[in-house]
Amino acid sequence: MGIAEVGAPHVFRLKRHAPASIGEFVNMAELVAEFFAGVDLSLFDLGRFTIKMLDFLTTCEERRRDQYEEMSFFSFIEGATFSRKFQSYLNSSRFMVAMDARHGSACTIGNKVVQIMLDFWRAKGENDRVLRGPTRSQWLEPWETYLRDRGVVFHFGQSVKGFVLDVVRRRIVAAELSGGMTPVIADHFIVALPIERMKSCISDEMALLDNSLLRLRRARNMTAWMVGAQYFLREDVPICDGHVAYPDSPWALSSISQASFWNRGKAEHDLFQHRYGDGGVKGVLSVDICDWETPSPRLGKSARKCTSAEEVLAEVWEQLKEAVNGAAGQLLSDSNLACWYLDENVTFVRGGAANETPLLVHPPGSWFNRPGPVIAGIANMFFAADYVQTETDLATMEGACHAARLAVNGLLAREGRPAAAAVFPVREDAGALVKRAKERDRRAWLQERRAPPPLVPRPGPFRGDEGPTLDDARRYQDRLEAALRALGPE
Repeated sequence: MGIAEVGAPHVFRLKRHAPASIGEFVNMAELVAEFFAGVDLSLFDLGRFTIKMLDFLTTCEERRRDQYEEMSFFSFIEGATFSRKFQSYLNSSRFMVAMDARHGSACTIGNKVVQIMLDFWRAKGENDRVLRGPTRSQWLEPWETYLRDRGVVFHFGQSVKGFVLDVVRRRIVAAELSGGMTPVIADHFIVALPIERMKSCISDEMALLDNSLLRLRRARNMTAWMVGAQYFLREDVPICDGHVAYPDSPWALSSISQASFWNRGKAEHDLFQHRYGDGGVKGVLSVDICDWETPSPRLGKSARKCTSAEEVLAEVWEQLKEAVNGAAGQLLSDSNLACWYLDENVTFVRGGAANETPLLVHPPGSWFNRPGPVIAGIANMFFAADYVQTETDLATMEGACHAARLAVNGLLAREGRPAAAAVFPVREDAGALVKRAKERDRRAWLQERRAPPPLVPRPGPFRGDEGPTLDDARRYQDRLEAALRALGPE
């Protein structure tokens, strides 16, 4: 994983920590220091962030959901007290897992930041994984073949308009298709529609039968744009061994050099240039464009106000070059660019761009507007989409897969059959003493709806930029660990 900053001498690559035992209490101060080692951040930024992440880490899951879900991650960590540089990292799409810290739930983002930080201590190869090739050939086509072999029928080019509901029996009778096609009749319905399209399919009768469907239909401002672009290169440019964040880019870019991963372990005839295209392209830089509202100083307008894919792609290319072409040399050049491509779901008219596939961005409180995988008020309806309530709690392929497994098991349960789909719970292995702290917090929250009294006082108060420093955070962490150890198991 890397960081490409405008004016930096090179693309900074986050160091991979040697595999280490977490022990009884994860050393968050050391973890934060090593994670950002080599980045020009102040000791005050590192100290503040360490203390805030210790606070989050020792909070139980129930309080995170009840209390932190209702605030942004930026508010939780008091983001305005950090330097502008650190704030740019907080707003980077890659660091904040495709979400804006100012507008994303503190519960969701905090959970993912903890996972990223803990993952930093694990062996290389256990994180930031990518597919071995294009999504179509590595996943979609094999999956389609698998389903067809088992009798699944696809209705390509036909959208779901709504559902026919038997109100008395509380069951879906059929799914209505566009174009006057014959409705699809089935015993059970597992819904994997995008969130905005699903909302339009929820009828008044369905909303009356199930409160989660009512809340979903009423929900607003749940999505934003995260659009993919591809830059095909005559010579491969492996910018970093993983994803790259561009914290200075006005349009919140992140990228990955995919061909360098797809070529690993391959014979000469199986290399990228021999498998795709006419052999004249050896690399592809895949980019996520996550901010379509902030104007680019160069253009004087936002990506949403652009009137063609060419205009968006050209500006993104300039932002990429500005970030990676530092004093160390020119990594990206116009002469190496063969062609480019923007997600076809983004269309353009005179007034600007439109996006048919916006992404769930987890704004504060949005968890409570999302359905679970099993719809309690309708006996044969289940949800298997990335916006479903799951432990994964992230708009990703993994989140959708998690929901699908739960949906399948829910369907089987309603048929009186045992669960068949394996479910992999999210684990937060931060040590036995952290677990003890979370149990203490859980008892206080569930019994009295409050946080327990602090075991040790927090550093401070400080004036201005006096603190807390990273050393203050280390001392606080040591005192907290000692107090938890003295508390003993209960």
